[in-house]
Amino acid sequence: MADSPILEVRNLAKTYRVRHSIGRVETVRAVQEVSFVIERGRTLGIVGESGSGKSTVARCLLGLTPPTAGQVLLNGVQLGGLKARQMRPHRRLVQMVFQMPQASFDPTRTVRSSVAQPLRRLRPDMRRPQQDERLRYVLAAVSLGEELWDRKPAALSGGQLQRAAIARALAPDPELVVLDEPTASLDLSVRGEILTLLQQLQEEFRVAFVFISHDLEAVRVCAQEIVVMYLGQVVERGTVEQVFESPAHPYTQALIAASKFTADSFSLGPRGETDPAAGCRLMPRCPLAESACSAEQDLVPSGVGGRMVRCWKAVRGPVRGP
Repeated sequence: MADSPILEVRNLAKTYRVRHSIGRVETVRAVQEVSFVIERGRTLGIVGESGSGKSTVARCLLGLTPPTAGQVLLNGVQLGGLKARQMRPHRRLVQMVFQMPQASFDPTRTVRSSVAQPLRRLRPDMRRPQQDERLRYVLAAVSLGEELWDRKPAALSGGQLQRAAIARALAPDPELVVLDEPTASLDLSVRGEILTLLQQLQEEFRVAFVFISHDLEAVRVCAQEIVVMYLGQVVERGTVEQVFESPAHPYTQALIAASKFTADSFSLGPRGETDPAAGCRLMPRCPLAESACSAEQDLVPSGVGGRMVRCWKAVRGPVRGP
């Protein structure tokens, strides 16, 4: 078990049917054929624009949204087919840190009470003194001073509340924590502190992270592997070094170029309608698009080291902007 991955996602898909006011029903492919593996004690980064499917994947991992197809396996157990009672032993193993800490806390409860809540509910195997000891331990581990424990959320800064949110996620001793834009709402100076804290906590608690973010530099600091998503599909998957030092897919190149704010950035066309009936979903925006891109694109190996890319041009050789 020690050498096995904590989580495997196999061909995950999520489709929604949206009914418009005029009675027309539209099928939205929010996630399509997403696969990855998360090793114990490591961090997988998921990046992409808004609407790329990152949050939908996160909700499927947490069991908040049932997938339309595919499998989510936690310690080799497929979660999709489990009933509520069967899911109970697995609940504590996957926890979440939300983007907006101010909105994720009950304003009427103290920080200590909120952090203790999942511990009380998910660890009935622990006696109350053990739970109290665990509570003190995780609050101290996130460097949240004791003078703040009995205050209400409104009395804490954004950074302090995010530390409390991280403590709350770690309290029941999970094996995987999903971090949904954990630094997006924080001041620049506080972001660095939280990123450093996450790295320290991962080493101390031996917990795996799924780090979802628009902030590519934050992901680069924390993650070992990267999944790049566009319109529900994985367009590139590889190690941090592969993806950031030699991005293969045109979309990955555009994301990294935009994050650097350089004058010669690799740029895509306007967003507009970017979900063609067939072929590459990036085709309407990609300056490198050719007629061959209208054929269905598969995620295939590119180069060495396990990198996967959904672009026939990138598989044949490096792609460069015009």
